[in-house]
Amino acid sequence: MSVARCLLAMALATGGLLSAVAVATEPPVGTGTPFPDTIPAERLTAAFWIDRAAACDTVLLDAAAVSRQNAAVLAAGPGLHDLARLPERLSRDEVLALITGVAAGNKALPVVADPTAAVPDLETLVARDAIPAEVAPRFALAVRRADLRTFPTDLPGRAKPTDTDIDRFQESALFPGTPVAILHTSADGRYAFVVAPHYAAWVAGAALAEGERTTVLGFAGSQPRRVVTGPTARVVVAPPAGAAEEIVVDMGVSLPEVTDWPLGQPLAGQGTLAATVVRFPSRGADGKLVLPPALLPRGADSHPGPLPASRANLLRQAFKFLGERYCWGHRGGGRDCSGFVGECYRSLGLVIPRNSRDQAACTASFGRTAVAPHADREARLKLLGALEPGDLVHVPGHVMMVIGHDGGGPWIIHDSHAATVRGPDGRPRRLPTNSVVISPLEPLLRDDGRSVVEAVTVVQRYLPPSPAR
Repeated sequence: MSVARCLLAMALATGGLLSAVAVATEPPVGTGTPFPDTIPAERLTAAFWIDRAAACDTVLLDAAAVSRQNAAVLAAGPGLHDLARLPERLSRDEVLALITGVAAGNKALPVVADPTAAVPDLETLVARDAIPAEVAPRFALAVRRADLRTFPTDLPGRAKPTDTDIDRFQESALFPGTPVAILHTSADGRYAFVVAPHYAAWVAGAALAEGERTTVLGFAGSQPRRVVTGPTARVVVAPPAGAAEEIVVDMGVSLPEVTDWPLGQPLAGQGTLAATVVRFPSRGADGKLVLPPALLPRGADSHPGPLPASRANLLRQAFKFLGERYCWGHRGGGRDCSGFVGECYRSLGLVIPRNSRDQAACTASFGRTAVAPHADREARLKLLGALEPGDLVHVPGHVMMVIGHDGGGPWIIHDSHAATVRGPDGRPRRLPTNSVVISPLEPLLRDDGRSVVEAVTVVQRYLPPSPAR
């Protein structure tokens, strides 16, 4: 398969590590490494890379170790919130700091479909003056996938009118079962400002169901659990009132299993023999939380609890997204680069920060190496050559996952809006990939024609090194 065609049709996805990287006196320049003409079909499978890696199927963390690691990452952050430690009262200044922080530096302007229509005033919607001196958090679970927004509006934010693929007001997404603390409500009552474990932003209030703090925070601890391990699965929910509803859930969503449901008793007009009965958060008529039974088909890609924490499982999860369309901030049902990485790790039960900058900065990983800005190319390639499948490579504004080594350098998978390679004329050529793809790392270029290798800022290891190392 032609690499250019592969990039245009699919998606690019870019114990401790090496301790130091040598510093050069002058910035290196791109070497012009040619991009390969073809990618053999077998390399587009996880199995190819798993077979090449030593001890790739070794389970590196048991359940207790995963819990300890998650606690360490949650404490170290950045960008993460331990809702169990949230105080009973927050000051007005604390709430304002969170609301202001999510919008800091965002210069995008809201865009209305009808150019003659009035554009709402975002500051009026935020309603800062309505925040009381003390705020008592209210708790809720997300009942569907919902956008997390910079401001309380569903209008897209554009940095420039032609930038139609990226909504700058899109921050991330909530998934069904995610607990949140509600700190404020927009002036029109449609949006809630929430603190979620992985983010703080605005979300449509209709996507939340409020409940007691202990019920909301206890939902994630109910055992046993079923974890969605495919890119998506469809769950049939039977609320106490109203018709049954089929809801799409994403990789890593974890739901409590109902183990004592009578086999002969139908649910939502459907027998349960071919499904797993789970509890699913729903919103009652009064907006309050209910936890009705739901059906997760046995044919769906799911697992009893998180997948074992091995590098092979991480690769298998990553390759399930191959070809999925890129979506900035999880807008439109897809993922962006850091969301893609986070969902792969989440299906193994591992928590990592949401944004690529925070993923790179986290000090609670199993090995983090910051690369000096003017490190020479040889030292950079030596560092990259020591990485294992699942390790992360960071460049400004982007993260890539290593899948293995071949031809003298690492290959990566990443969710990419665009890629730059050297064309037949030797000049940089930008390809609008807009999806999850694989490629060798070394031939990729920055927009200025320099090698991506020379832009690497941090390499991270969120799984322990393999025993073979």
